[in-house]
Amino acid sequence: MNKEITVAPSVLSKEYKAPMRLVYEAWTQAEHLCKWQVPNSDVQCEYKFANIEDGGSALHKMTMPNGFEMWLLTQYHQLSPYDTIVFTQYESNENGDVMPPKMPNWPREIRATIQLRESAGTTFMEFIWQPINPTQEEADMWEASRSDHGKGWGGGFEMLANYLADLEK
Repeated sequence: MNKEITVAPSVLSKEYKAPMRLVYEAWTQAEHLCKWQVPNSDVQCEYKFANIEDGGSALHKMTMPNGFEMWLLTQYHQLSPYDTIVFTQYESNENGDVMPPKMPNWPREIRATIQLRESAGTTFMEFIWQPINPTQEEADMWEASRSDHGKGWGGGFEMLANYLADLEK
């Protein structure tokens, strides 16, 4: 019998000078997502489909400047306007078939929980990122890479801040 392995989540926080409703919509509408949900402005984004609702899913491709393509399948578990979003994202192929992660021993399944709250026109976001049912090797890789967890998402969060600022003008 295998012992269940759990690891502590990574928690990333960000403040946005935008209403909570707009931040929530930026996370839940495909027309917004491709404008910011990439590590930097040199990465292109394209959605093949986006059924962003409880129990829905979305499939998108990120194309890096060197031409490398990364497909991501997102399964949505909970959308509670305008304060909570829960999803699991997987590396996939262009058909949405879940593929093993390209990084050796990277967790195959990671849940993201986004919690939003607003005060005086500023939205506070907490992004909770945690592997689900990891193997020991995946848990070890997660811990070894913990200091880097904010690099990919962090770039996207900065792009979201800039995108929201442009929308608010």
